[in-house]
Amino acid sequence: MKVLVTGANGFIGSHIVRAFCKPARAEVTAFVRPSADLRFIRRYPVAIMHGDLAGGSFDSSQMQPFDTIVHAGGKVGDWGDYQDFYRTNVLGSLALFDSTRPDSGFVYISSNAVLGEEDEPQAKAENAERRPVLEYAGENLLPSAMNHYRLSKAVAEILLIARARQQGRRLTVIRPVWVFGPREFNAGPYEYCKTVKSGVPMMPGHDSNRFHTIYAGDLAKIVVKVSENLKAGVNIYNAGNPQVELMKDYWAAFCSAMGVKPPQHLPKWLLYPPAMMLEAAYSLTGAAEPPLFTRARVYMFYATNVYNVSKVIDDYGIEHFTSLEKATRTTVRWWRMNGYL
Repeated sequence: MKVLVTGANGFIGSHIVRAFCKPARAEVTAFVRPSADLRFIRRYPVAIMHGDLAGGSFDSSQMQPFDTIVHAGGKVGDWGDYQDFYRTNVLGSLALFDSTRPDSGFVYISSNAVLGEEDEPQAKAENAERRPVLEYAGENLLPSAMNHYRLSKAVAEILLIARARQQGRRLTVIRPVWVFGPREFNAGPYEYCKTVKSGVPMMPGHDSNRFHTIYAGDLAKIVVKVSENLKAGVNIYNAGNPQVELMKDYWAAFCSAMGVKPPQHLPKWLLYPPAMMLEAAYSLTGAAEPPLFTRARVYMFYATNVYNVSKVIDDYGIEHFTSLEKATRTTVRWWRMNGYL
């Protein structure tokens, strides 16, 4: 099987490349920008194809060799203009899909964010209503870039599904819950660990909210298994560890791996107003990077987010998930070994 992986040099993409290559499961080509840092995939036997999703055009002849496309690339984050998210996540995804062979399989790495990340304790199934825009305080005056990301992923998903059904193509949408593991720097855990390691005694948090996560290596194995056995038509899967931890236990596991005491929790009402002011100030000054706390980042520390992940487990016989203790220990060790923590 010949597989093209977009975003192959990134956090999730590099784990997918590793899962395809160790042991060898397919001939892998990594689709990356010309300026991409390849340090996370250089060790693997992959071919390199240069391109840019934001460019919105692809050479169809280059796509002919591939039996399956795993589309893990995109603009991810909670900062930036909506048009940048739309150009990459929507237009880029559609252009990629249109350039590939009609008989090839297409695996789109979407996000749990398309279903919404509101404070809902009931597990959301794949057919739950999409709710990608969360009405933060002041959203009309100060749109949240986290909503930009969520909305662009939802729009891309909807349009890809419509196109695949119209053309009778095989499309599998995988919606990972919050992903963590080695090589993560922008999804939350790395910033949290750096902040706690610096000696900050108090952080946002709550004692009873549940937080659905998946270790990056486990997600990559699911992606490979799905890619090797693509079903006909359109299929949608939530992907996450079936055991959903309390968020306090999730962060405590990272603290334990670092050998530090978990910080005390700050109440949401104390953090939300200054986070909003910081977000506004950074936006007005055109800052390239977000502040440590935004409305979305604060909100997530207190919300309960649970998703029904049984469908992919049952359909593909997924039996093993890495324990939280082992996964956090491995992640912290990787950061330390590579000089990041």
